Amino acid sequence: MMWIRRALRLACLVALLTGWVYPAAAGSSLDLSKAVIIIADPDKPVVAKAAVLLQEEIKKRTGITLAVTSAIPSKDTVIVLVTIGAPPAGLGEQPADLAVPDKPEGYAIWLDTTTRVAPAVCLVGHDKRGAIFAVGRLLRSLSMTPGSVTLDSRFRVASAPEYALRGHHVGYDNLNNTFDAWSIEQFEQYCSDLVVFGTNAIELTAPTDPAKKDSPHMKRTMWDMNIDMSRVAGSYGMDVWLFLPTLEKVEDPSIAAQELSKRAALFKALPCLDAVMAPGGDPGDTPLPALLPFLANVAKALRESHPKAGIWLSNQGFEPEKNAALFDYLNREQPDWLAGMVYGPWAKMSLRELRDRTPKNYPIRFYPDITHCVRSQYPVPEWDPAFGHTLGREPFNPRPEAMTRIHNLLMPMSIGSIPYSEGVNDDVNKILWSGLSWDSKTPPKQILQEYGRYFMGDALGDAAASGLADFERNWTGPLLTNKTVPETYAKWHKLEQAADTKSSSSNWRFQLALLRATYDEYVRRRLIEDTAREQKCMDALSKASEPGIAAALASARAALSAPDGDTQIAVMRARLVELGRAIFDSIGMQLDVAHYKALNPERGAVLEFLDTPLNNKNWLNAQFQAIADAPPAEALKRIGAIVKWESPGPGSYYDDLGNGQKQPHLVRQAPWADDPGGVAAPMEEFNDIKDYRLSWEDQAQTLFGTPLRMKYDGLDASAQYTLRVTYVGRFKSTMRLVANGKTEIHGPLKQPDPVAPVEFVVPKAVTSSGALELEWRLVEGRGCQVAEVWLLKE
Repeated sequence: MMWIRRALRLACLVALLTGWVYPAAAGSSLDLSKAVIIIADPDKPVVAKAAVLLQEEIKKRTGITLAVTSAIPSKDTVIVLVTIGAPPAGLGEQPADLAVPDKPEGYAIWLDTTTRVAPAVCLVGHDKRGAIFAVGRLLRSLSMTPGSVTLDSRFRVASAPEYALRGHHVGYDNLNNTFDAWSIEQFEQYCSDLVVFGTNAIELTAPTDPAKKDSPHMKRTMWDMNIDMSRVAGSYGMDVWLFLPTLEKVEDPSIAAQELSKRAALFKALPCLDAVMAPGGDPGDTPLPALLPFLANVAKALRESHPKAGIWLSNQGFEPEKNAALFDYLNREQPDWLAGMVYGPWAKMSLRELRDRTPKNYPIRFYPDITHCVRSQYPVPEWDPAFGHTLGREPFNPRPEAMTRIHNLLMPMSIGSIPYSEGVNDDVNKILWSGLSWDSKTPPKQILQEYGRYFMGDALGDAAASGLADFERNWTGPLLTNKTVPETYAKWHKLEQAADTKSSSSNWRFQLALLRATYDEYVRRRLIEDTAREQKCMDALSKASEPGIAAALASARAALSAPDGDTQIAVMRARLVELGRAIFDSIGMQLDVAHYKALNPERGAVLEFLDTPLNNKNWLNAQFQAIADAPPAEALKRIGAIVKWESPGPGSYYDDLGNGQKQPHLVRQAPWADDPGGVAAPMEEFNDIKDYRLSWEDQAQTLFGTPLRMKYDGLDASAQYTLRVTYVGRFKSTMRLVANGKTEIHGPLKQPDPVAPVEFVVPKAVTSSGALELEWRLVEGRGCQVAEVWLLKE
């Protein structure tokens, strides 16, 4: 009877933890535990694969193996899988009010309870893909627990995809955080998971060197693995894309010939290949006069092996002159070797501009970055720096509301998408993106519910879905006052206690959620401690006097190095290390460099940052050494500057640009909801340079020549002001600073080295109206980046 008590406990837990309720059965449930799966189109391999998919996924969740046959038994409940035009004998007519959509990949599902002695669940696809997506919809709609599989007896649906292309990038290479450790069996499981949620394409990365292995985790060459990955994806009816940059110097005819031969051999080796994406940049920077004829020859070689395949070009990284030359070529030549254009990260224009400048006969594929949180196309807006410097670029990152907004804002300008990914940290976003691409009106809450139930089980699914949504709220607003973080941790901790051993020991999706919930709360608790330590340090410094400088520095150092008062921090740290090992054992995800051989810390290696200071400890200790060596008057001046760093006094202002909570004068030319990629508005940027002030490790930035702007109102019209600015950022750009659109504060200026604030006198006439507008204009580099700005009243 223990399982009954566990089920009751889980049901109560779901009710307590969340108000989310999966749609209740409208009628009685149909028992399918003894059903027979009927393949009415046995000569169609994808339909046969769909039947196997249904059989295997039901068995994994229930322990029940349904028989698969092509002959309909007279008395058994059946699940009939068929395409239009091939209904098996013995089934009734399709309901008059439930037509299979007349659109590729569409399907209809209904229950026939009147024609036969036993019920029939009818899955009718418009085509072979429609059949496999019907199976996916059925699997997401079944109630599956050990020893039981049922379906709401009134279930019926007709559906077809909104977007023709619904793919995901799954690269077997060392840049990603997981896939390079996988076997072909693990890849196939992931393919089937994606298919269940409506994915119809996979993009691979393959080298032109048959012997290449660029990761210590790889058990096979990249060439051989990609051949099998191509075959597996094709067996599910998925389109197979290949990400193939041009990194070689093909301006040299002999090199171009060699590389063309290598590509032709690769194309011939891949059993299934439908398209090749050729990024013009990121990576690659081949001059256009060499790139375009080379790609024309690549297209010819591609069609020799795969006649229907085509080349898709992205303009990532193209400067305005290169873009002008590209679009002039496309409009003038209308090349038939080009199948379409791709809009991806670091395309220095909006998707709307790309669509408008590209001839209409070339479709646009969207290539959004859904995997990264910083230094990316769609960073988390106004992310708390404590997360930016710990979770960093590739954490487990469910972002249902953000993904929905980005998808529905930009996808209508494309035929669909294959998002950029570097592993499974974005697994929830992949499912969200596929679900929204099937039907953009689907509430993200519904997709999360289906994700939770399908991947974590009926008992946990609804509470898990609520917990996944909470992760996005964990990242909203200042962490110190975010009440969702401890609540989310408590929710997942209770789910872990209620889950069976298998969920916590081998279900990697459940493990990733436990890791994130624990990590977020761990960082929050550490931030509380580190903030208190720095405040005590400032208190000690503020008491410094000429005879007591050494004592003040000693007290300040002691405050910064005080042990944690929260004993749970050490417990959580140990748990995170334990979960890191469990996740690596489950799927090979590399959560640190030393133990799991992540390529580098930003590639999902969140365990690398468990001890990262969340205050200015490193920078302060370096300052203390210089202060101790300075003459007393100079030492006191430096101490005063540190204590008043962010509080410059009455009538003066300080902005920590890049910190969403401390940049009140930053101008946003467009709200995030209208410009999530920061094409025409600023975004936050994070770097990790351990000896810098935290305020130097984040910046406000603008891209692609967009000016960075600040605005002040209510100034003293008669006062003299000085502007102090900290220039730092990975772009190391050269910028001009102009006030009120016309007065130059400084001309072209490179980032100082070493980094230190610089000051400029603001002419009194500039602030005589009581207002000031500042505009940084890009002279050279990828974009404008500014870390700190003081407007100081003298």
